[in-house]
Amino acid sequence: MKMNSAGIAGCPPNRSCEESAARNEQFVGECLKKIRKAPDAEDGLKRLLCFLGEQLECDRVYVFEEMDRQHIRNTYEWCRAGISSGIEELPYVAKKDLLPWYGQLTKGENIIEPDVELLREKDTLIYEFLQPQKIQSIILSPLLAQGKMYGFLGTDNPPPEKMEHISVVFDVLAYFVCSLVSQRELSRLRESYSHKKRPKTDALHTGKTVLLVDDSPQLLRLNERVLRPEGYSILSAGTLWEARTILHKTTPDAIVLDIDLPDGNGLDFCRELRARNEIPVVFLTAHSDAQTVQEGAKAGGCALLTKPYQMEELQNAVADALSGVNIKKSEGIVGKSQY
Repeated sequence: MKMNSAGIAGCPPNRSCEESAARNEQFVGECLKKIRKAPDAEDGLKRLLCFLGEQLECDRVYVFEEMDRQHIRNTYEWCRAGISSGIEELPYVAKKDLLPWYGQLTKGENIIEPDVELLREKDTLIYEFLQPQKIQSIILSPLLAQGKMYGFLGTDNPPPEKMEHISVVFDVLAYFVCSLVSQRELSRLRESYSHKKRPKTDALHTGKTVLLVDDSPQLLRLNERVLRPEGYSILSAGTLWEARTILHKTTPDAIVLDIDLPDGNGLDFCRELRARNEIPVVFLTAHSDAQTVQEGAKAGGCALLTKPYQMEELQNAVADALSGVNIKKSEGIVGKSQY
């Protein structure tokens, strides 16, 4: 991909700008070499972030990906020595906390803020979000493909003298990061397909059906990939209305239910369900507060997983929920709960 000869938008074509453009193009070339040497897309993303962080002398370099209607998830990062992990401290972010920036990113605009302290007055909400994380400056570039938002590439506390260089480089690299994310998803789909082709005699839960209810197509696909190799048959619904339609036709052995849905609340849906039958329910939520956990237990859920969760956590929660049903059927007692 050839970069603009000016290197930086609005820069007059002179020797200095030509040198800057050449430097940017050379740096992007080095980044692409790192990606090509990687054995797969996942490793390519990690190598790229490490190279960017070390060469550009930032505190953090990271990728956030779309999670659901309300959140984005920190999926990859590189941190300078002595800098705390953003994935551990802030695994996901509510989109509303990044307004109006998130709206600008969806329009294809980069976010370049050399002095976060200046936001104290003009963008109070963003300032209050960034300041506790000790972010003094920040650059974000959207990951867009065919007009669809997949997330963003970002860096915290880049050196002031490298802000323009980084913004231009990120603007180009965002395309390749988006491509790597797509390749990773394709690889996971192939892996899922290979699982489908294997004999199911070794699967632990063959014959059991799980209904997944979530408004995020990405999470539905991810959860299906996690559970199907365990032997489950999977049904999917993007709304509570779709879930009710499925339940009128069949009775699954367990339900994995998002709490926040566009046409209602998962907690209320579970209470409604309890009035008719006792299908075990595993709740998914972006809220980790004690009140949500208590409400989930009162609504009749078997477990509550906070996004983002590990694959094993989902597998174990569903398996334990089904085990609770078996205990209940055989011993006539209330099913097990992970609360």
